[in-house]
Amino acid sequence: MIETLPWEEVAGNPDKYIQLLEERETELQRDLFKVRQELKVVRLMKKQKELTDEWRTSGIPYQRKAEAPSDEGETTVAGGYQPVTRKTRIMRLIGQDPQRQWKALEVASALNESLKIKSVRVAMDELAKTGSLIKLPNAYYQYAQPQQN
Repeated sequence: MIETLPWEEVAGNPDKYIQLLEERETELQRDLFKVRQELKVVRLMKKQKELTDEWRTSGIPYQRKAEAPSDEGETTVAGGYQPVTRKTRIMRLIGQDPQRQWKALEVASALNESLKIKSVRVAMDELAKTGSLIKLPNAYYQYAQPQQN
């Protein structure tokens, strides 16, 4: 397109061509968005087709069974085991050193949940709202000592 522009006219009235080119750019961006959406749908369809083909040849996999209980204080519920919640694990960790100030990343690393840093941060924020933790400046968290009457 740039090779076909009438350069003498462009030099004479650049504002006109700036507007025309900006309109063309907007149009192309809309077209590109549509193509990306269609590509995403086709990729999802391909993935589903491959999964269906795999199930046809290998069979549908069975649901995984719950892991055996550990000594982390899991309780039985209706014949099964209920794992310790993330919030409980956070409180146990931070409660071991109540004076220490923790960053969410440090807690996530200590709990082997580095890939779930956002979930750990949300849980810590919720614990801070309930008063179990104290949220300090610069996003540090500290154990909140229970109130004694």
